[in-house]
Amino acid sequence: MNISIEKLINQFQSIGVACCDAGGANIINSLIKNFQKIKFKSYVDGPAKNILDSENIIFVENKDLLFKKIDLLILGTGSSSFEKDILKIAKKYNIVTISILDHFVNFRERFLHGMTPIYPDYCFVCDRHALKIATKELFPFNQIYICKNYYVDTFKKYFTNNIPNNSSHVLYILENIKEKWGQKPPWEIAFFNFYNNYYKKNKKLKEIIVRPHPKDDPETYKKLNEINDITFDLNISPINSLLKSSTVVGAESYFLYLAKESGFDVFTSIPSSIRKPRLPKNIYKVIS
Repeated sequence: MNISIEKLINQFQSIGVACCDAGGANIINSLIKNFQKIKFKSYVDGPAKNILDSENIIFVENKDLLFKKIDLLILGTGSSSFEKDILKIAKKYNIVTISILDHFVNFRERFLHGMTPIYPDYCFVCDRHALKIATKELFPFNQIYICKNYYVDTFKKYFTNNIPNNSSHVLYILENIKEKWGQKPPWEIAFFNFYNNYYKKNKKLKEIIVRPHPKDDPETYKKLNEINDITFDLNISPINSLLKSSTVVGAESYFLYLAKESGFDVFTSIPSSIRKPRLPKNIYKVIS
Protein backbone atom coordinates (compact mmCIF):
# COMPACT_ATOMS: atom_id res chain seq x y z
CA MET A 1 0.00 0.00 0.00
CA ASN A 2 1.33 3.42 -0.95
CA ILE A 3 0.28 6.69 0.69
CA SER A 4 -0.04 9.78 -1.46
CA ILE A 5 1.98 12.79 -0.30
CA GLU A 6 -0.41 15.03 -2.27
CA LYS A 7 -3.42 13.69 -0.36
CA LEU A 8 -1.60 14.14 2.94
CA ILE A 9 -0.84 17.78 2.16
CA ASN A 10 -4.46 18.47 1.24
CA GLN A 11 -5.66 17.05 4.57
CA PHE A 12 -4.01 19.74 6.69
CA GLN A 13 -4.82 23.38 7.30
CA SER A 14 -1.44 24.88 8.15
CA ILE A 15 1.79 23.43 6.79
CA GLY A 16 5.42 24.13 7.60
CA VAL A 17 8.60 23.38 5.67
CA ALA A 18 12.13 23.00 7.07
CA CYS A 19 15.22 22.20 5.02
CA CYS A 20 18.91 22.96 4.75
CA ASP A 21 20.72 20.85 2.14
CA ALA A 22 20.22 21.40 -1.58
CA GLY A 23 18.89 17.95 -2.49
CA GLY A 24 15.86 17.97 -0.24
CA ALA A 25 15.27 21.69 -0.80
CA ASN A 26 15.02 21.27 -4.58
CA ILE A 27 12.56 18.39 -4.30
CA ILE A 28 10.41 20.18 -1.70
CA ASN A 29 10.47 23.46 -3.63
CA SER A 30 9.25 21.72 -6.80
CA LEU A 31 6.60 19.86 -4.81
CA ILE A 32 5.01 22.88 -3.14
CA LYS A 33 4.86 24.80 -6.41
CA ASN A 34 2.00 22.44 -7.26
CA PHE A 35 -0.06 23.70 -4.30
CA GLN A 36 -0.34 27.42 -5.04
CA LYS A 37 -3.54 27.77 -2.99
CA ILE A 38 -1.66 26.71 0.15
CA LYS A 39 0.74 29.01 1.99
CA PHE A 40 3.75 27.11 3.35
CA LYS A 41 5.49 28.53 6.41
CA SER A 42 9.20 27.89 5.82
CA TYR A 43 12.23 27.86 8.10
CA VAL A 44 15.45 27.23 6.18
CA ASP A 45 19.21 27.34 6.49
CA GLY A 46 22.28 26.64 4.35
CA PRO A 47 21.90 26.16 0.57
CA ALA A 48 18.10 25.96 0.95
CA LYS A 49 18.04 29.72 1.57
CA ASN A 50 18.86 30.28 -2.09
CA ILE A 51 16.71 27.48 -3.49
CA LEU A 52 13.20 27.89 -2.09
CA ASP A 53 11.58 30.41 -4.42
CA SER A 54 7.98 29.28 -4.76
CA GLU A 55 5.57 32.23 -4.52
CA ASN A 56 3.43 30.46 -1.91
CA ILE A 57 6.20 30.42 0.71
CA ILE A 58 6.12 32.54 3.85
CA PHE A 59 9.60 32.62 5.38
CA VAL A 60 9.95 32.74 9.16
CA GLU A 61 13.10 33.74 11.05
CA ASN A 62 13.06 31.32 13.97
CA LYS A 63 11.78 27.95 15.11
CA ASP A 64 9.12 29.42 17.41
CA LEU A 65 7.40 31.14 14.50
CA LEU A 66 7.58 27.93 12.47
CA PHE A 67 5.79 25.82 15.07
CA LYS A 68 3.13 28.38 15.81
CA LYS A 69 -0.17 26.99 14.48
CA ILE A 70 1.18 24.40 12.02
CA ASP A 71 -0.26 20.90 12.03
CA LEU A 72 1.96 19.32 9.35
CA LEU A 73 5.71 19.72 8.80
CA ILE A 74 7.62 18.68 5.65
CA LEU A 75 11.37 18.27 6.10
CA GLY A 76 14.45 17.59 4.04
CA THR A 77 17.01 15.06 5.28
CA GLY A 78 20.46 16.61 5.02
CA SER A 79 23.76 15.60 6.55
CA SER A 80 23.73 18.40 9.13
CA SER A 81 21.76 18.42 12.39
CA PHE A 82 19.37 21.13 11.17
CA GLU A 83 16.45 18.93 10.04
CA LYS A 84 17.04 16.42 12.84
CA ASP A 85 16.71 19.12 15.50
CA ILE A 86 13.52 20.46 13.90
CA LEU A 87 12.07 16.94 13.59
CA LYS A 88 12.70 16.28 17.28
CA ILE A 89 10.87 19.46 18.31
CA ALA A 90 7.96 18.70 15.97
CA LYS A 91 7.56 15.25 17.52
CA LYS A 92 7.51 16.87 20.96
CA TYR A 93 4.60 19.10 19.86
CA ASN A 94 2.77 16.14 18.25
CA ILE A 95 2.93 17.77 14.82
CA VAL A 96 2.54 15.31 11.93
CA THR A 97 5.85 15.03 10.10
CA ILE A 98 6.92 14.09 6.58
CA SER A 99 10.59 13.61 5.70
CA ILE A 100 11.76 13.41 2.09
CA LEU A 101 14.89 11.39 1.32
CA ASP A 102 16.92 12.52 -1.66
CA HIS A 103 19.87 10.60 -3.15
CA PHE A 104 20.59 6.92 -2.40
CA VAL A 105 23.17 7.06 0.39
CA ASN A 106 23.54 7.32 4.18
CA PHE A 107 19.82 6.98 4.87
CA ARG A 108 20.17 5.79 8.47
CA GLU A 109 22.63 8.57 9.38
CA ARG A 110 20.10 11.16 8.22
CA PHE A 111 17.84 10.24 11.15
CA LEU A 112 20.43 9.75 13.88
CA HIS A 113 20.10 12.41 16.56
CA GLY A 114 23.26 11.74 18.54
CA MET A 115 23.23 7.95 18.74
CA THR A 116 19.44 7.67 18.77
CA PRO A 117 17.36 7.39 15.58
CA ILE A 118 14.35 9.70 15.36
CA TYR A 119 11.87 9.06 12.57
CA PRO A 120 8.97 11.07 11.10
CA ASP A 121 5.40 9.86 10.81
CA TYR A 122 5.89 9.41 7.07
CA CYS A 123 9.08 9.06 5.05
CA PHE A 124 9.05 9.47 1.27
CA VAL A 125 11.57 8.46 -1.38
CA CYS A 126 11.33 9.24 -5.08
CA ASP A 127 11.79 5.85 -6.79
CA ARG A 128 11.81 2.09 -6.19
CA HIS A 129 15.60 1.84 -6.02
CA ALA A 130 15.67 4.31 -3.10
CA LEU A 131 12.70 2.51 -1.52
CA LYS A 132 14.62 -0.77 -1.50
CA ILE A 133 17.64 0.87 0.15
CA ALA A 134 15.56 2.78 2.71
CA THR A 135 13.51 -0.30 3.66
CA LYS A 136 16.74 -2.15 4.48
CA GLU A 137 18.70 0.67 6.15
CA LEU A 138 15.86 2.10 8.25
CA PHE A 139 14.45 -1.23 9.50
CA PRO A 140 12.42 -1.70 11.71
CA PHE A 141 10.95 1.72 10.80
CA ASN A 142 8.58 0.95 7.93
CA GLN A 143 6.49 4.04 7.20
CA ILE A 144 8.32 4.54 3.89
CA TYR A 145 6.51 5.41 0.67
CA ILE A 146 7.20 6.57 -2.89
CA CYS A 147 6.29 10.08 -4.03
CA LYS A 148 6.50 11.79 -7.39
CA ASN A 149 9.75 13.68 -8.01
CA TYR A 150 8.50 17.01 -9.33
CA TYR A 151 12.08 18.30 -9.50
CA VAL A 152 13.09 15.59 -12.00
CA ASP A 153 9.89 16.16 -13.97
CA THR A 154 10.72 19.86 -14.27
CA PHE A 155 14.12 19.07 -15.75
CA LYS A 156 12.72 16.43 -18.10
CA LYS A 157 10.27 18.93 -19.56
CA TYR A 158 12.89 21.67 -19.83
CA PHE A 159 15.49 19.60 -21.65
CA THR A 160 13.22 17.68 -24.02
CA ASN A 161 14.74 18.33 -27.47
CA ASN A 162 17.03 20.87 -25.82
CA ILE A 163 20.28 18.95 -25.23
CA PRO A 164 23.33 20.18 -27.23
CA ASN A 165 24.49 16.81 -28.54
CA ASN A 166 27.46 18.23 -30.46
CA SER A 167 28.75 20.33 -27.57
CA SER A 168 32.48 20.80 -26.97
CA HIS A 169 31.76 21.36 -23.24
CA VAL A 170 31.47 18.75 -20.51
CA LEU A 171 29.87 19.43 -17.11
CA TYR A 172 31.72 17.99 -14.11
CA ILE A 173 29.97 17.77 -10.73
CA LEU A 174 32.44 18.15 -7.87
CA GLU A 175 31.78 16.26 -4.66
CA ASN A 176 33.96 16.38 -1.54
CA ILE A 177 33.53 12.74 -0.50
CA LYS A 178 34.61 12.08 3.09
CA GLU A 179 36.46 8.81 2.57
CA LYS A 180 40.07 7.60 2.49
CA TRP A 181 41.09 6.47 -1.00
CA GLY A 182 44.83 7.09 -0.78
CA GLN A 183 47.25 9.98 -0.30
CA LYS A 184 45.07 12.46 -2.21
CA PRO A 185 41.47 13.57 -1.44
CA PRO A 186 38.78 11.43 -3.12
CA TRP A 187 37.44 14.38 -5.14
CA GLU A 188 40.91 14.91 -6.64
CA ILE A 189 41.39 11.23 -7.48
CA ALA A 190 37.97 11.10 -9.12
CA PHE A 191 38.43 14.34 -11.06
CA PHE A 192 41.83 13.43 -12.49
CA ASN A 193 40.56 9.99 -13.44
CA PHE A 194 38.01 11.86 -15.56
CA TYR A 195 40.53 14.45 -16.77
CA ASN A 196 43.25 12.02 -17.85
CA ASN A 197 41.16 9.07 -19.01
CA TYR A 198 38.15 10.80 -20.57
CA TYR A 199 38.60 14.52 -21.23
CA LYS A 200 42.14 14.47 -22.64
CA LYS A 201 41.33 11.45 -24.82
CA ASN A 202 38.20 13.05 -26.31
CA LYS A 203 39.43 15.49 -28.97
CA LYS A 204 35.94 16.93 -29.42
CA LEU A 205 35.95 18.41 -25.92
CA LYS A 206 37.45 21.88 -25.42
CA GLU A 207 36.20 23.05 -22.02
CA ILE A 208 35.19 21.66 -18.62
CA ILE A 209 32.47 23.38 -16.58
CA VAL A 210 32.96 22.38 -12.94
CA ARG A 211 30.15 22.75 -10.45
CA PRO A 212 30.91 22.38 -6.69
CA HIS A 213 28.28 20.99 -4.35
CA PRO A 214 26.27 23.95 -2.95
CA LYS A 215 27.48 23.29 0.62
CA ASP A 216 31.17 22.98 -0.37
CA ASP A 217 33.67 25.80 -0.03
CA PRO A 218 34.95 26.49 -3.59
CA GLU A 219 38.42 26.95 -2.06
CA THR A 220 38.46 23.18 -1.57
CA TYR A 221 38.96 22.89 -5.31
CA LYS A 222 41.43 25.76 -5.83
CA LYS A 223 43.93 23.34 -7.41
CA LEU A 224 41.66 23.23 -10.46
CA ASN A 225 42.41 26.91 -11.16
CA GLU A 226 45.73 25.70 -12.57
CA ILE A 227 43.90 24.06 -15.51
CA ASN A 228 43.18 26.49 -18.35
CA ASP A 229 40.24 24.55 -19.76
CA ILE A 230 38.13 24.90 -16.60
CA THR A 231 35.29 27.33 -15.84
CA PHE A 232 33.61 27.31 -12.41
CA ASP A 233 29.81 27.39 -12.24
CA LEU A 234 28.70 28.81 -8.87
CA ASN A 235 25.14 29.72 -9.88
CA ILE A 236 22.21 28.38 -7.88
CA SER A 237 20.57 26.84 -10.93
CA PRO A 238 22.61 24.47 -13.13
CA ILE A 239 20.44 25.07 -16.19
CA ASN A 240 22.84 27.38 -18.05
CA SER A 241 25.69 24.90 -17.67
CA LEU A 242 23.52 22.01 -18.79
CA LEU A 243 22.48 23.97 -21.85
CA LYS A 244 26.13 23.99 -22.91
CA SER A 245 26.84 20.30 -22.29
CA SER A 246 25.56 16.97 -23.50
CA THR A 247 27.67 14.94 -21.05
CA VAL A 248 27.69 15.12 -17.24
CA VAL A 249 30.41 13.50 -15.13
CA GLY A 250 30.87 13.18 -11.38
CA ALA A 251 31.54 10.69 -8.61
CA GLU A 252 28.07 9.75 -7.29
CA SER A 253 26.20 13.01 -6.89
CA TYR A 254 22.40 12.93 -7.07
CA PHE A 255 22.86 15.41 -9.90
CA LEU A 256 24.03 12.50 -12.09
CA TYR A 257 20.67 10.82 -11.55
CA LEU A 258 18.88 14.06 -12.40
CA ALA A 259 20.94 14.49 -15.58
CA LYS A 260 20.38 10.92 -16.76
CA GLU A 261 16.64 11.15 -16.18
CA SER A 262 16.67 14.35 -18.26
CA GLY A 263 18.36 12.65 -21.21
CA PHE A 264 22.04 13.49 -20.73
CA ASP A 265 24.96 11.11 -21.18
CA VAL A 266 26.33 10.37 -17.68
CA PHE A 267 29.65 8.95 -16.44
CA THR A 268 30.98 8.19 -12.98
CA SER A 269 34.53 9.34 -12.31
CA ILE A 270 35.15 6.94 -9.41
CA PRO A 271 37.98 4.64 -10.52
CA SER A 272 36.67 1.09 -10.85
CA SER A 273 39.60 -0.12 -8.73
CA ILE A 274 38.24 1.83 -5.73
CA ARG A 275 34.51 1.06 -5.66
CA LYS A 276 31.24 1.40 -7.52
CA PRO A 277 29.11 4.54 -7.08
CA ARG A 278 26.04 4.20 -4.90
CA LEU A 279 23.67 5.02 -7.73
CA PRO A 280 21.30 2.83 -9.77
CA LYS A 281 23.42 0.86 -12.26
CA ASN A 282 21.44 2.10 -15.26
CA ILE A 283 22.30 5.73 -14.47
CA TYR A 284 26.00 5.86 -15.30
CA LYS A 285 28.77 4.64 -17.58
CA VAL A 286 32.25 3.86 -16.27
CA ILE A 287 35.40 5.65 -17.43
CA SER A 288 37.86 2.97 -18.51
